[in-house]
Amino acid sequence: MQSSSRSYLFLAVVVALTALSGWLFQARKFNYGLDVEGGVRFVYQLEAPKDMKISMAQAQARVIAVMEARATGPLGVAEPTIQPKGVDQIIVELPGAVSIERARETIGTTARLEWYHATNISSPEVAFRPYRATESDNPDRPEVWFTTNSTPPRVIKPKLEGGKPNPEYEGIIKSWTKILDGEDLSDAQAQRSQTGDGYQPAFVFTPGGATKMEKWCRDHFGRQENLAAVLDGTVLSLSPLAKDAIISDQGYIMGNFSAPYVLNLTNLLKSGALPVSLKELSSSSVDPTQGEFALKQIVTTGSIAFGIIALFLIVYYLFPGFIALIALALYVLFTLSALKLAGATFSLAAIAGFILSVGMAVDANILVFERVKEEIREGRTLQKAIELGFKRAFSAILDSNACTIITSLVLSALGTGPVRGFASTLIIGVAISLFTAVVVTRSLLMFIVGSGLATNPKWYGTERSWFGEKFEAQANEKPLNILQKSKTWFIISAVTIIPGILFIGLGGLKPNVEFRGGFEAQYAVPAEATAASITEVLEKAGMKEANIKFATGAVQKKDDKGEPVVQNGVPVTEEKRVASLTIPFGGPIKEGEQEQANTAVASALGIKPSDFISSSYVGGTVREETIRNAIVGVALSTAGIVLYLAIRFGFALGGFIIGLRFAMSVVIALVHDVLLVIGLAAVTGFFLNWDISALFISAMLTVIGFSTHDTIVIFDRIRENLRKPLPGEDMLHLVNRSITQSVARSINTSMTVIVTLVLLIVFGSASAELRQFNLAMLAGIVSGTYSSIFNAAPLLYLWDKAASKKGDENSMIAIAKKAMTRNRLTRTEVNEATGQAAAGPQSPSGYGQTKRRTRASEYGQRVDED
Repeated sequence: MQSSSRSYLFLAVVVALTALSGWLFQARKFNYGLDVEGGVRFVYQLEAPKDMKISMAQAQARVIAVMEARATGPLGVAEPTIQPKGVDQIIVELPGAVSIERARETIGTTARLEWYHATNISSPEVAFRPYRATESDNPDRPEVWFTTNSTPPRVIKPKLEGGKPNPEYEGIIKSWTKILDGEDLSDAQAQRSQTGDGYQPAFVFTPGGATKMEKWCRDHFGRQENLAAVLDGTVLSLSPLAKDAIISDQGYIMGNFSAPYVLNLTNLLKSGALPVSLKELSSSSVDPTQGEFALKQIVTTGSIAFGIIALFLIVYYLFPGFIALIALALYVLFTLSALKLAGATFSLAAIAGFILSVGMAVDANILVFERVKEEIREGRTLQKAIELGFKRAFSAILDSNACTIITSLVLSALGTGPVRGFASTLIIGVAISLFTAVVVTRSLLMFIVGSGLATNPKWYGTERSWFGEKFEAQANEKPLNILQKSKTWFIISAVTIIPGILFIGLGGLKPNVEFRGGFEAQYAVPAEATAASITEVLEKAGMKEANIKFATGAVQKKDDKGEPVVQNGVPVTEEKRVASLTIPFGGPIKEGEQEQANTAVASALGIKPSDFISSSYVGGTVREETIRNAIVGVALSTAGIVLYLAIRFGFALGGFIIGLRFAMSVVIALVHDVLLVIGLAAVTGFFLNWDISALFISAMLTVIGFSTHDTIVIFDRIRENLRKPLPGEDMLHLVNRSITQSVARSINTSMTVIVTLVLLIVFGSASAELRQFNLAMLAGIVSGTYSSIFNAAPLLYLWDKAASKKGDENSMIAIAKKAMTRNRLTRTEVNEATGQAAAGPQSPSGYGQTKRRTRASEYGQRVDED
């Protein structure tokens, strides 16, 4: 009755959560990443002046607030994402079709308008000063140049030919006397120029600023000294103060300028000045049409994968499979709703992570259903088999999911952009899959069976043994001889790893610009273009070590004049061959010259910079951080898994040292999987020019978490069998028996993920980087399935064999027996004390002993069932 009531309660909770999730799913929209929606992304370093009066944390918060105002104001971006990174960096993501040049000018400028007394510039009263002001040749942009009063005269501009600031120009301004700074500006407006054929910016000063300006005017009254307006190191206006003028709370820049320029400038000034300077560390730009095509590809692939998984569940597990399918559908709803509620960004990597998590979400159900089938075959009643199936499978489910979460937490903490989105999606997905498998599936099954429905054991697929379940029946008497052939399995592992290591030595492992620093771009190419022909052109232009790879994508169709083709207000796209190139710093591509990178590549290839589908720039600071995070991520993930497994298995079997044997066996098997994945990257890099990125590192870390999954399934059965060894059983037989009992589960749980990844590789990878990510995951999971059976378990046995040479008492069977005996005695003593307390002084003699026998009998029964 109590169990039935609990099932009703859980069912009510599931129904309530379903209704809430359905409402959230409808109420909130997807927040797509830049690789889907298109747009630009910057990473800035905050460079504080020595005399900054606020803390770096306050400056960072101020920068974020000002950037949000600029993004939604001058740029008109509806939903910008601007967030801190560390204590001195800012990540800016601006979705939509935004020009990267305009975004850089609007977002990246400090917008500090300052007013100076130009003391070394010739004036009507003092003509023989070192420099005189010269108007620039750009009619749409106010900019003052300087000309030396020497023979021959020399023009000094704000920027050098390479685009870098001119130190000489900066030095002239630094010698001036500052009158007002950015905080003294109250408002800015566009107004008609005095001639009426243009616009000019007008300003209102704060009361403090007005006082400063008025004092300067009175101090220099009648001298016609030069008053200069400087914006971010460039002089916008420089003119002598009229003899009879006293400026107080208002001013303007003389000239006739275009309305768009003046409006953009005044909006920038109104949004506020940045309290610090910014250094651009990296930038990227993505065409939205490519993302739309990729999104359709990956969603279609995900739907196909879901259909195949659903078919497998129903065909192989029959009625429980149908229940699992309902739970899986609820998992999709719960996860998408939770991600929307959390404001998660759905990048292509995050969407791939979600689709992958759907395949992983089935794993817990498979472990439970296989255990239910086993209990039914051993003669349990259906309801008892279901209870024990969930109970006995839970430890393996919990431990495997915990290891995946550990690696995902590391990814989320160290990654940025798509990597963090992938990790966050995986964490939420794993947590919800644990809930749907343990709570939703169990509640539905217990409710239906408790109601007297679906009580025929044949409906639970007990006769299905397509993937090795037939070995389970003979596991006690004739287990698979896995350990006896350990040398063979180790040789096979070595044979699969060595080729990859050889290709690493041949230079096949190619780090991309995230690890080297440089420029990366995607653009459409003719069908006959080859990597060799493009490389040859770039090398002639001085751009060496370029890496080129190809994919198919959708790009916006253009007419003969280069204009976008639009039909019924909708841009027309066409499928084309897309080349992705990465070029490290060197030659025309120099660090700190982001604007020149596109131009240099476009000039070499004979295309317009505007024709690029996407482009990105990675500076040295980001490069160093990426390398550091990759190393730290692998180390932290491995250490976290070792610590977790050592504690979990150690407490169950008699101490941390025993748990460490399990954990280190897992780690050594993981080394096999990681080496295989890295070797595969070297092979594909050598033959296909695929380079490794931060997304590849996230795949490798996920492999570390997931390949632990199958190992834990087997190790969990070893842990269970160590508590109840067969009479006279040695460690070799126990491990072989455990593998035989678990091999079908390992294959089935990996199979759903493998099918999903194969589909993603063939149909759902819109870029070579995403395809490599999925391929690395596939190789790691296949390798993890193999290593869990043929490497990890034999390693655990060899470790135990070595320890047993120092004495049989050091074997895991002996230690586990000792721990179980100690636990039984402790429980008996507690029961005896409880029985005596309950009896009291008037209890008949022998009550305590009778009670003790009863409790011991109950405990023995419980051990048999657990």
